[in-house]
Amino acid sequence: MSRPTLTLETATRIIDAGQSKARDLGLNAVFAILDAGANLVAFERMDGAWLASNDLALAKSRTSVMFEAPSEALNAPLQLGEPVPHFDHTNGGLLLMGGGVPITDEKGQLIGALGVSGGTPEQDAEIARAAAPHAD
Repeated sequence: MSRPTLTLETATRIIDAGQSKARDLGLNAVFAILDAGANLVAFERMDGAWLASNDLALAKSRTSVMFEAPSEALNAPLQLGEPVPHFDHTNGGLLLMGGGVPITDEKGQLIGALGVSGGTPEQDAEIARAAAPHAD
């Protein structure tokens, strides 16, 4: 059985959609897309995007692909009766704020993750959800 893959064509479409949404919000953003194995597939920075957003976009994407969940969901308050999430901070690469979303195929299988940085965590999450198909 072959693993679902994230193509460069799909990654380019996601980034194009994200840039369009960022422009609608009056923002310049950075986009990082990893495949399901956390390998970098695509990275793009809009002109004028804050340089530190590069690392933030990568960290959000890494967090989302590792946990197969939106990055901000991992920072949500714990609910009674729910399991406590375990976070391994030894690599220093997790970022628990909005802007990271998993990318799934039409069957709902994880194929990668998108990380967006350039605005507030809420704006980044809005851009990521608009850009990534099947993000939730």
